[in-house]
Amino acid sequence: MNKKWLVVSTGFALFSMFFGSGNLVFPIVVGHESGGHVWLAALGLLLTGVAVPFLGVFGMMLYDGEINRFFRWFGKRGTLIFSFLALGLMGPFGVLARCLTVAHGALLLIVPHVSLPLASFVMCAVIFFMTVNKSSIVTILGTFLTPFLLLSIAAISYFGLSEGVAPLKSNYRGWTALMNGFFQGYQTMDLLAAFFFSQFVIKHLFSKVKDGSAVKVFCFSALLGGGLLAIVYFALVLLGWIYSPVLADQPPQEMLGLIAMHSLGVYAAPCVCIAVIFACLTTSIVLTSLFADFIRVEVSRDKIGNTVALLITLSIGFLVSTLEFSGIARFICPILEMIYPALIVLTVVNIVYKFWGEKVRALFAQE
Repeated sequence: MNKKWLVVSTGFALFSMFFGSGNLVFPIVVGHESGGHVWLAALGLLLTGVAVPFLGVFGMMLYDGEINRFFRWFGKRGTLIFSFLALGLMGPFGVLARCLTVAHGALLLIVPHVSLPLASFVMCAVIFFMTVNKSSIVTILGTFLTPFLLLSIAAISYFGLSEGVAPLKSNYRGWTALMNGFFQGYQTMDLLAAFFFSQFVIKHLFSKVKDGSAVKVFCFSALLGGGLLAIVYFALVLLGWIYSPVLADQPPQEMLGLIAMHSLGVYAAPCVCIAVIFACLTTSIVLTSLFADFIRVEVSRDKIGNTVALLITLSIGFLVSTLEFSGIARFICPILEMIYPALIVLTVVNIVYKFWGEKVRALFAQE
């Protein structure tokens, strides 16, 4: 494969890996709460929502995408426990449940007054059916949804930014806006995704590059994927600030739909909402399958079947989703604020050790 095309395809793959349904919510919240300090708020978000996850993929690449090698400091049992906790946060205890609430928020603009439990139950039933049957519809939806969702966001950004009027700056301090964006970036949980989902991208890259330039190709791909992600995030942060009067006291999961309604009109906005719902569906199917496979293989040692594992996963996800988006964020936020800095440090240490570890050990050996 031509290296230029490999850079483009890998860059888009990295972008798609980190651009989930929940990532449509947090940048808008950051903009809404920025108090007019949009650049600082966006900078905070881009540090933990873009730079840190791509640093995680780079670190994983240096260790050939092998979880056990990257987390060797934890030991075998520690790595298993960490994997369970991380996949649980990305699965039924966090991102999966959050996807159900985001889908409900989009659905409200199409079918008003539908309850969250009912919407979550229907979504869980669809997820179960498509996952247990390994439906190819997921692949088809994933292939077409990302471009359509990007076009939708581009349309919202164009009309929203050109027609909207930014409110006056508040007394909100710039440092506070920066730190809010920084900590909201934790909520994307994309560093955790980097550790587990990047394996597929890394294996693909190593299979195509045989001359030892895989790291160089990755760096260019990361610039492309990270650049696209940064542009989308910044546009959403701007929209969150421009439409902050409209978004006052609105639940986070409904903010994008409301902005679409004001910028595209009552006829175009439902198309965006449908795209968000299907994006939540495809993300949920992947996360459900991943966690169910883990508890079936690693936890139960195949003592339970795939159907039971899926039912356990979706039952937990359904119950957690009833906490609503803000409730889930309050539950997850303290956990992420505790483990994220440690994982960032671990990633940096692993990268440093890979490049200079042998030199340091040789230096100490001489002494």
